Amino acid sequence: MKAITTAIQLPNRHFYGLILLLLSMAACSSNDDNGTDPTDDDPDPPVELENKNSGFVFVGLTSSDTYLAKYVEELPTGTLDLSDGTDYTNFYPTEIYDNALFMKRPDGASGFSKIVVNPDGELEEEGILATIEESSFALAVRDSEIGIFHDRATPNTISVFNPTTMEVTGTIDMSEAYVPGDIPQRYQEFYIRGDDAFGIVRGSQGEDFNTIVMHHFSLASNSYVGHTERQGNGVSPIDFFEYVGGHVTDGQNNLYILDAGNTEGQGVPARINKIPAGSTEVDPDYTFEPAAILNPENVFLPMTYHLYVLENSTKAIAVVNTETPQEAIDIVLEAGGLQNLSEDQINQIFYILYTTQSARWCELDLVAETVAPIEGIPDVGVFAIGNIFESEGSFYIPVNTPTEQAYYQWDPETGAASKAFDVTGANISSAFNIATNN
Repeated sequence: MKAITTAIQLPNRHFYGLILLLLSMAACSSNDDNGTDPTDDDPDPPVELENKNSGFVFVGLTSSDTYLAKYVEELPTGTLDLSDGTDYTNFYPTEIYDNALFMKRPDGASGFSKIVVNPDGELEEEGILATIEESSFALAVRDSEIGIFHDRATPNTISVFNPTTMEVTGTIDMSEAYVPGDIPQRYQEFYIRGDDAFGIVRGSQGEDFNTIVMHHFSLASNSYVGHTERQGNGVSPIDFFEYVGGHVTDGQNNLYILDAGNTEGQGVPARINKIPAGSTEVDPDYTFEPAAILNPENVFLPMTYHLYVLENSTKAIAVVNTETPQEAIDIVLEAGGLQNLSEDQINQIFYILYTTQSARWCELDLVAETVAPIEGIPDVGVFAIGNIFESEGSFYIPVNTPTEQAYYQWDPETGAASKAFDVTGANISSAFNIATNN
């Protein structure tokens, strides 16, 4: 398979100017006696080709647990074949900005990468942010000058960087931040709204908390401000590896953050949490539980995933589970409870949850707190991976099931949805429109 191409640095304009000056001096020394210049006009310097600023990057998971990534200039029709894509150890972009993808390094090495599409349509690593801990994965970009990332080797420090130059420009000391149990923290995800940034906290070794805790820090002063939390509202892992980006604020600048709920004894459904515009605290009165609304009888696995807030709107899209597969319930009952499950039984349950089509892609009204399944899109597994991307006002929603790998086009104005194209060569992982920011 193809590897990441190495950028070729063409001479800069100063270099061209120096060459032209030398040529001019040489020409003067060869003039004839009457001072006339017999040479032709100087040739124009070569044109430097620019990286692609539009198009799409599609990513698929192979049977050997590697990732195939492929750039295409136009949205596919019919079938997209990923088999000739570039093969990576991992490919988990968390941000898009200025036509670049920012992510944990795709070759598995420590650090973060800035991936661009070069003039030849090849994915290219343009810049690197070094980290000590190779499992670090939390990164966010606000704009072309400010981004943040966390090296898990330094739990109490958040690094600030310039996304254009990929240079570290500062640090934020988080040593005074509150963590349940007073243990070292890691940041699961970052959310940025203007100068305010929020980091979802988890124990450095993956410990879950019986509360959702968010550290608040300022990008204007590079300093810790405080924390906000919702007691008893589930555990801190908000979502597994998927693109989050900037699709978490509505048209009024309210910030929405999805938690994973707590189904281990407390029966708390996954909730959408709200930090209102002008506030940095979780609204204690906002408790939107899409799965509990869609099916109040689904008490075993009331999960919601892949929240995507529509820009300048009060609507969102998410995967909402409608029921718990009876096969999974039977395994738990046979074991005598969750605490008695063997590793093999846990693997069986996860396989059932990934493959059983028990969840629906839904349209959410974040104000009215209503949930409406999107008609025309097949049911999916509650943990089926794949992210939404937008192009020219339409949204492209993945259907990742044992029998179908496809993207469906959804029009938010009409509510109509239909299949846009199939995917072959690898199972759907993610997709990105590089012309969009965050």
